[in-house]
Parts: sequence; structure tokens; C-alpha cells
Amino acid sequence: MSGLGWMYGADLPLVSVTFARDLTARELLERMGADPATLAERTRVEFHEDFGDILHEDDAYVVTAGRYGAWAWAWEHGSWLCVEGDELLGAVSAGTAALVLHANEKPMVEFRYAENGRLVTGLHTLRGIGPEHRTGQEPHRFDSELRALGARSDLGETGPLGLRGLFYRLAEGLGAGMDRDDFLAGTALSARLRPHPDRAA
Repeated sequence: MSGLGWMYGADLPLVSVTFARDLTARELLERMGADPATLAERTRVEFHEDFGDILHEDDAYVVTAGRYGAWAWAWEHGSWLCVEGDELLGAVSAGTAALVLHANEKPMVEFRYAENGRLVTGLHTLRGIGPEHRTGQEPHRFDSELRALGARSDLGETGPLGLRGLFYRLAEGLGAGMDRDDFLAGTALSARLRPHPDRAA
């Protein structure tokens, strides 16, 4: 499936993915602070040999990356660095555009879009999608897209897609995506990210 189609309705307890336009997967991981000593193409066997014991630990920061069209993507398997502050998204979006999709079982769903180092629009379920709850320098950037997808942000209604589906469609509308076959590829780029300084041991 194209875009993010395989993710609709999938049992994904944690979605923590960062996208960047016009970067390679390696460039994206470097901007995200990947430890150079761990950054490598690995087969599935090598990936599980290196990271299997820590894969879903939130302080292990294991990430897999790839490319979809003009966008690179990086999937955090257990960590939430992409939504722990504005610094990472700002660094990733320098000179280009970047976005973050995050969802967990709290439930919490978040969509954040940045350009040239600045947060343009942030939507977060814990705040609501109404205009008064948004963050960023252009909080209304995606109003027309939200309406077209059946959401009534003025009433806090997400429409038929639900929050995950709504945010997936916003990302797809920008051209971002990731193929499931690439995510589960026999060989993929992977690494461990460095934690934010205040999280480091």
C-alpha cells in the first residue's frame, strides 16, 4: 500500500515516526542525533542480534529509517524523542520541512509540522484539535484539509477517520509515507539515537 495505508486499522500500540523532505534516510538519522558507531545497514538477523534485547525499551532509542518518495522516515521502536521537545524537530526541518506522527495507548495522538527550524502547526489530542488548543506559528495552516477530511475542529470533532486516521491523512497530503515492505525489509538502515541531554544517564 502507498502512503501510510498499511497503518490504518493496524494494531500499533506505539507510533513514533519522524519524516523529513528532501533528505536521505542517513541524513535524517544524523540530524536526529544517531550515534555514528551504531549507524549501519543491517539485515533483519543483524538488527535483532544487535538490538533485540533492548528493542522496545524507551531509553534504548533504537530507530529504523528509510525513504518514501521525496521524504525520509525514521521509526522509533520504543522511544518518544520526536515529541519530547521542539529541538529535534527544529534540527530535522532546517532548510526543509519535517513532520512527526506519534500515537500511544494513553491514548495520545500528535501531529507536528515544521519548516526551516520552526514549528508551523502542532495538533495534540490531550489539548484537543480546536483552534484555541493548537501550537505553532501558523496554527491554522491545515484548517481546509481538516474540513475536507470531515473534521470539525471548531467543535473538537475528528470526523469519520478518527484521530489517528485524520493525522495520517494530513501527512499523506504532504507526500509523506512509508511502505510496510520497506519497514520490514530484509536490510534496512538502523541506529541508536542519543537521548536529550536531560535524559542522558
